[in-house]
Amino acid sequence: MNKLYILNIEQFNNPDIYMSVMKQLSEDRRKKADAISHPSGKYRSVGAGYLIALGLTEAGLSPQTEPIALGPKGKPYLPEHPDVQFNLSHSGKYVVCAFSDTAVGIDIEEIRDVKATLVKSVLDRSEMSNYRSTPSDFKLQRFFELWTRKEAFLKHIGTGLSVKPNEINSLYRDKLRTLNFHVWHILPQYILTLCTEAERPELTEVRL
Repeated sequence: MNKLYILNIEQFNNPDIYMSVMKQLSEDRRKKADAISHPSGKYRSVGAGYLIALGLTEAGLSPQTEPIALGPKGKPYLPEHPDVQFNLSHSGKYVVCAFSDTAVGIDIEEIRDVKATLVKSVLDRSEMSNYRSTPSDFKLQRFFELWTRKEAFLKHIGTGLSVKPNEINSLYRDKLRTLNFHVWHILPQYILTLCTEAERPELTEVRL
């Protein structure tokens, strides 16, 4: 299994679509969404639940009853089906979800202005050198390419941001030689990176 889904949560501004999707989610996911007061947070939760349901259905599992647990660092997994791996990410108006037969990590980020302190907290020495050598017109894009690459890797190995990002070098190819980093530039201002041992999947846009 090698699937990648992306969903624009602005579709949930339509109350009929929102209620229709809510009815398809597990009871736990509905409760989680109902507990969120801010509309964008609620929509992201519903969107994540819907994409998980799509992947579970594709894998021949029941979205309503399949238990989902969290690893020591918060990575979700299927305790009864370790052969089905998945990962989620969201930013701005998008939620993404990847499913695979092997470990997978995914990150999407909306390209936006960032402070120098954030750059220093994310990039290690060699990554910083790579970033600084990038032409000024492409620096911001390059930063988010490096950021999503790093976060996808950390989510792949299950640590997430429990470790300091600037202590990890995501460009060290010997250490990462068994992994593939697949990148999508989603116009006009998003970057998506998938870290996996699998080949590049088709990015499926989910329209409700």
